[in-house]
Amino acid sequence: MLPRFEPIRSAFVAMACLLIGGAVVACDKEPSKGDSTEATRAPSATATPVPPEPPRAPDIVIDAGSVSIGNDHVATGEPGLADKIAVFVTGRPMIEGHVVDFVAMRNAKPSHVVALVAALRKAKATSAVAKSEARDGTTQKLPVSFTTTLADCTTVAWIARDAAIDVWPAGGATAKRIIKGLAGPDMTLGSEAVRKQATSCTAPELVIGADDVLTWGLVFDLATTAVQAPGARVSTAVLVTNAVPGRKVTLE
Repeated sequence: MLPRFEPIRSAFVAMACLLIGGAVVACDKEPSKGDSTEATRAPSATATPVPPEPPRAPDIVIDAGSVSIGNDHVATGEPGLADKIAVFVTGRPMIEGHVVDFVAMRNAKPSHVVALVAALRKAKATSAVAKSEARDGTTQKLPVSFTTTLADCTTVAWIARDAAIDVWPAGGATAKRIIKGLAGPDMTLGSEAVRKQATSCTAPELVIGADDVLTWGLVFDLATTAVQAPGARVSTAVLVTNAVPGRKVTLE
């Protein structure tokens, strides 16, 4: 019967595989039922693409000596400071059409911070948020408006070179003066005067500034104290450098 010759046939096939041409040393076994090339092929690894980082505005920091915009620096002592800053903020990501944060050190001059704000407005930002260290050592935020029009009843606060605080309406009227306290401008009485002036007006802006012999930290303290007071009507600052107590305020 044929089946008894199967071992002899298998041995013959194995020997033939070893001897033919001296080049083939073994024969592949026939693939088992169900095996396929696709099934035994290792799947290729597919790398997951890394998503690009979202665009972000450059870091902006201003101190007594310079304004830093990312890796660019502008000395604050140069004339035409607002125009020089504008060169480095115009066209940068997340500036035009956005609210832009910046850090202002307490020792910066008030006029230098105003120049930075003017440059951001020129670069078509919608508004800004100033971040500075408060008197208690914490970092506080002050919303800054870019408005160019004011209601006559809008509250104005100005810190004079002798550290007195004058408060009056933007349309002009006799200013209420709060004389210097023991350690500088009297922020408590100054913010109270702002609150009283603002009770007769629905305008959310507080026009505020200081003589340039003083520092930005004082402007920031008065503004944040007034804005954060319970029941405050003012919620955003308009920064100025040229207010005259009692006179009508005109924004450029």
